[in-house]
Amino acid sequence: MTASGADRGRRAGPAQAAATRAAAKAGAAGRSYRPPRPAAARPARPRRPAERSPSRIIALAVTGILILVTASVARIANVGASAVSPQLAWTLSPASNTVTIRLTAASGPSGRRILARSRLVVSEDGQRTRQSPDGGTVRIPVPPGKQTSLVVQVEGPRPGRQALTVTVPPALRVLRSRRGTGGVLLSLSGPLRRAHRPLCGADPVSYPRSSEAAVAPGPRPCRAKLTLTAADGEQAVVPVTIPALPDTPVYSFAHSAGRAIYITVDDGWTPSQQVLAIMRKTRLPVTAFLIEQAAQQHLAYWRAFAGAGGMVGDHTVSHPNLTKLTLARATAQWAQARQAFGRLLGPTPVLGRPPYGAFDRTVQAAAHRSGLKILVGWSAVADSDGIHTWDDKPLEPGEIVLLHWVPGLGSQLSRLLAVIRARHLNPTPLSAASFTGITPQRGSLDGD
Repeated sequence: MTASGADRGRRAGPAQAAATRAAAKAGAAGRSYRPPRPAAARPARPRRPAERSPSRIIALAVTGILILVTASVARIANVGASAVSPQLAWTLSPASNTVTIRLTAASGPSGRRILARSRLVVSEDGQRTRQSPDGGTVRIPVPPGKQTSLVVQVEGPRPGRQALTVTVPPALRVLRSRRGTGGVLLSLSGPLRRAHRPLCGADPVSYPRSSEAAVAPGPRPCRAKLTLTAADGEQAVVPVTIPALPDTPVYSFAHSAGRAIYITVDDGWTPSQQVLAIMRKTRLPVTAFLIEQAAQQHLAYWRAFAGAGGMVGDHTVSHPNLTKLTLARATAQWAQARQAFGRLLGPTPVLGRPPYGAFDRTVQAAAHRSGLKILVGWSAVADSDGIHTWDDKPLEPGEIVLLHWVPGLGSQLSRLLAVIRARHLNPTPLSAASFTGITPQRGSLDGD
């Protein structure tokens, strides 16, 4: 069975059916049918992505901004929390064997407010040991020579927790204590720092070795507590009893045996050739208590004086009032002059005379420390006005006469020798032996 044209048209595609109908129509009209020319193939147009609407773009932008803002706020919040959190600090004091733990405020008002609402709680071996009433300070005793573990908690708006391990040096101990004429010598368990003031105002502390401390005696007995500090900071408090230095005795009279009388001349600023001539001619014994500074200016004369039989005594370096000086400075005044005279003029002096006749326990102790055996006063003064004795009576045996190296000394000495001869007195060399059995003087004399 063959399908009709109509059936074929129905089964054909729309374009073919249209062409068939056009051909039939042309045949009915007696015209020939020409099919249309196919159009030139056009390139396929690429598909564009769907374009976004403005509202959708705005929504996406807002979302991104919100994400960035949220991240920034979180970061700022974290930084802010760290900036205002109180800071924890601690220090160890070996001297007192304590750990000091403290909170300090962060900068700004917020930091101070948070510190005011915070407090410290310190635990040792799990036990709550100390706490601060506010953000202040906690002090924890720690044993020397051990490690101590502590847990520090910060309670408040910015809580925190920190573990500490504290190592404390061993305790400083006294291994041995020896007492002698030189004071007290202490031997310690470790090296010491060398920074201590004198005890009782005059007992100096020295360090013969790194782990030894010596306390020299002063003018008076001393009972005190000596605080010693080790190189690592540990301290020991040692009760000590320091004996007093022996007094160098002061005498204003000497032996009277043989109707002895003693001539002394002070200072030395104006040497006298007349005195030197009298000494050489008569072998007159004269003791010069020299100021070192004066003696250094006329050294040749004083060597000639010593060569003529004169004795040299210690009248200090610069003639200060020794009662106004410390023990150390008074000792230096005596000791420096004494050593210089021994080096420059012969035997090292053992006799000294305090300037102005002023002395006390400190002056006497300083003389003892410098090596002087006797301090010499006087009982009579000879000057341009004549001779003046302590009791306004004529010169007696055993008297010590004071003159000065001043212009006119030669004439003063000549008048004194005339009185001495008239009184049948015998000028005698002055030495430490001249005072054996004589009572020391207790009070101070006024003079030069």
